[in-house]
Amino acid sequence: MGKLEQVGAISAAKGGIDAKLLVADLDGTILRTDLLYESLVALACSRPWRLPGLIPHLLKGKAAFKRALVLQVSPDLDSLPCNEALLAWLRERRAEGHRIVLYSASDQLLVEGVARRFGLFDEAHGSDGFTNLSGKAKYDAIAQRHAGQFTYIGDSRSDLEIWSRCRSAVLAGRGEHLRSRLNEDVEVVAEFPCAEAKLATWRRALRLHQWAKNALIFIPLLLSGMFTDARSVLLAFTAFIAFGLLASATYLVNDLFDLPNDRRHRVKRNRPLASGELPLQRGVAAIPLLLLAASAVMSLLPHKFAGVAVLYAVVTLAYSIIFKRQPILDVLVLAGLFTFRLLAGIVAVGTLLSPWLLAFSMFFFGSLATIKRYTECDTLLKEGRHSIPGRGYRPEDAAWLMTMGAACGFASILVFFIYLVDAVTLVRQFHQPAWLWSICPILAYWLGRVWLLASRGEMREDPIAFALRDRVSLILGVIVALSVCLAVF
Repeated sequence: MGKLEQVGAISAAKGGIDAKLLVADLDGTILRTDLLYESLVALACSRPWRLPGLIPHLLKGKAAFKRALVLQVSPDLDSLPCNEALLAWLRERRAEGHRIVLYSASDQLLVEGVARRFGLFDEAHGSDGFTNLSGKAKYDAIAQRHAGQFTYIGDSRSDLEIWSRCRSAVLAGRGEHLRSRLNEDVEVVAEFPCAEAKLATWRRALRLHQWAKNALIFIPLLLSGMFTDARSVLLAFTAFIAFGLLASATYLVNDLFDLPNDRRHRVKRNRPLASGELPLQRGVAAIPLLLLAASAVMSLLPHKFAGVAVLYAVVTLAYSIIFKRQPILDVLVLAGLFTFRLLAGIVAVGTLLSPWLLAFSMFFFGSLATIKRYTECDTLLKEGRHSIPGRGYRPEDAAWLMTMGAACGFASILVFFIYLVDAVTLVRQFHQPAWLWSICPILAYWLGRVWLLASRGEMREDPIAFALRDRVSLILGVIVALSVCLAVF
C-alpha cells in the first residue's frame, strides 16, 4: 500500500494530474462494496416480505428501483468497508488544493450519506430516481457541471467511456485489469487495487476449518463399534461431506445477517464479506449452489438424514435471525446445533438412538458455547465497554456465564458415564468396554483446562478451533482414540 501512495504522490508532483478537479466513483472505488447489493441484503435480512413490492419499480428502470429500495431500507453507511489507501491519497491531493467531487450510480440519498461520513468531497451526486448515473449519463452530468479537464477515479468497465474523454485516470478497487483496455493517450496517474477473491478467501468465507465440527458425525460410528464396517464408514463420510456443504451455506447466510455487527467488531470485521474482500453478490450466489451440492450428496443417504439436515438448516436460520440476540437461549441453540451433528451420524449409519448421548452433547457443547460468551463479556469488562454488537450480554454477566458453563461441562461428564454403563447403549458390544471409562477423566481435565485459560484471558477464540491447534488437546484426542481402539480389540 505504501508503494501505491508513493506512486500517486510522484505522479501528482510531476504533473500527472492535469487538472485541479478529481472526480471519484463510489461503489467498488471509494467503498469496497456496492450500495445496491448492500441495500438488497439489508432488506432481505430485515424485511424480506417487501422485496416483491420492488418489482414494479424495477420495470421503470434502475434509477427508479434504487430510489424505491432506499426508501425501504438503508445500510449502515458508517461501517461500510472502504479503500483506505485511496482515501489517504485523496486527502493529500485535497491538501494540495485539488477539488474532489463524488459521482455515483447509487441513489443520491445514499451518496450524500457516504459523503458526510468522509467529509472529503466538495460535491456529491448520485442517481435521482429518473436517471441512472452510470457510463455516458455520468460523463454528461460531469461535463454539464464542470468545465475543463479532470481526473476520473473508477473501477469498472462502465467507466471506460469517461476515461476516454478525460484523458487522466486513477484505477481503484478491482479495476486494475482495465489498464489494457484504456486508450493509449489516457495517462494512469495512480492505482489503488483491492485484492481479488482467491481460494484462501473462499476457504475463510465457507469456514472450511469449521468442518472439523462435523467430525461429531463419526462419534456414533465409533461408540457403536461399527467403524470396522466399510459400508458404515462410507455412509458416515458421505454424511460428513453433506453436512459440511450445508454448514458452509448457513455460515454465509449468518454472515449476511450479521454484516453491520461484524463490521463493528474488532476481529469479525476482517471476515471476507464484512471486509469487502468477497463481493456480496458472489457470496449470495454461492448459497444456492452449496445447497444444491448438499442435496445431491444427501440423496445417497437414508431419508431420515435429509430430515435432520433440513431441521438443522431451519434452526441455524432462526439462530441468525432471532436466537443469537437472546441471552441463554443462544447458548442452548448452539448446543442443539452440535447435537444435530450427532443425530445426523446416528441416522446416517443406523445406530441405536441414545438419549444419554444426546443429553451429553447438549451439556458439553453448551459449556463450550458459554466459553465464547464469557470471553466476550470478560473482554468488555476489561476494555470498559458496555455491550456486544448484536448480542444480549453485558460485561457483568461474565461471572454468571462462568458458573453456568462450568456446571454444564462437568454435568456432561456425569451424563457420559451414565451413557457408558446404560444397558440400552451399544458399548456393551465392545470386547473391553471398560477402556471407554478413561474418556471421562480426560474430558474433565480438558474442560477444566479450557475454562482455566478462559478465566486467565488466554482463550480468545472458538474452543473447537483452539483444540485443533493446541498440542495438549491433540494429545488428549489421540489418547481418546487409543482408548476406543483398546475397547474394540
